[in-house]
Amino acid sequence: MAREASRAFLRDNAARPAHPRPDRRPPLSGKQPTPTTTRKERRAAEREDRFEKEREERLNRGGSGGSGGSFINTRNMTIAGVAIGVLIVVVVAAGQLGGRASGKLSDPGFAYPAALLDGSNIGTVGAPVVMQVFEDYQCPVCGKYSLDVEPALVNKYVAAGQLRIEHNDIAILGTGGANDESMITAKGAYCANEQGKYWPYAHWIYNNQLGENKGDFNTERVTQIAVAAGVEEQAFSSCLGSEAALTKVAETTSKATGLGINSTPTMYIGGQQIVGLKSVAELSALIDAELAKASGAPAASPSASTTP
Repeated sequence: MAREASRAFLRDNAARPAHPRPDRRPPLSGKQPTPTTTRKERRAAEREDRFEKEREERLNRGGSGGSGGSFINTRNMTIAGVAIGVLIVVVVAAGQLGGRASGKLSDPGFAYPAALLDGSNIGTVGAPVVMQVFEDYQCPVCGKYSLDVEPALVNKYVAAGQLRIEHNDIAILGTGGANDESMITAKGAYCANEQGKYWPYAHWIYNNQLGENKGDFNTERVTQIAVAAGVEEQAFSSCLGSEAALTKVAETTSKATGLGINSTPTMYIGGQQIVGLKSVAELSALIDAELAKASGAPAASPSASTTP
């Protein structure tokens, strides 16, 4: 008798859903849910809604490595001006390069606000303090200055209109001849500047140094790096072999050697020569002293050393 009753129950319920849920609404559908009959059912529905929402968010995050408008998190920083201020954020559009760069190239991941740029200089003309910077693109210490120290100075002083930084690209570390890597990269800076891309080019070059006089900054690779930085390739290649580019670098290098510069980076703040890499704090002390002079206020003696 019990067996017959069990079979009858199974027959009667075979066509029914295993877990009838008349109160369940499609996740994230926007429709009004049917009222649940018990607190237990309401809680179960809420848990499944949260699960579905979190799953969709995870899928969206997982697919963010593609092109277009997606984003990726790296060590990259974008330095963006906000009412002449500079805000550092840790996000860079993944599609920024348009697939032009080789996978072997490393993106510096930040850019200065366009409003601050003036060719190979950055900062307002007439700023109370001017800092002259002499660098060779093969110099690893110059790379540390340009990628790590200078952005902090731009954020602290340039954006506030207190400092103007003027770059001078020289070729003193190369071996000479047609394949002089210091000359090729310095000429590349001139050519990138002709297209209004000086700063992206400089940062990309410094971020892709592989050592001095290793043959890595040949014409082909420098062109590849320039294209990754947003430079138009044909015009860049034509300029790279031009007499104008060679003359510009030769003149700047001659100016540097005339000042007795034989090491990079070398900087000048208020006529004072600073050789080698200095910290943000050391350079800030020198800049603050010059700002105090410009305003007529007394200032403490800067503590930064001016020797390598």
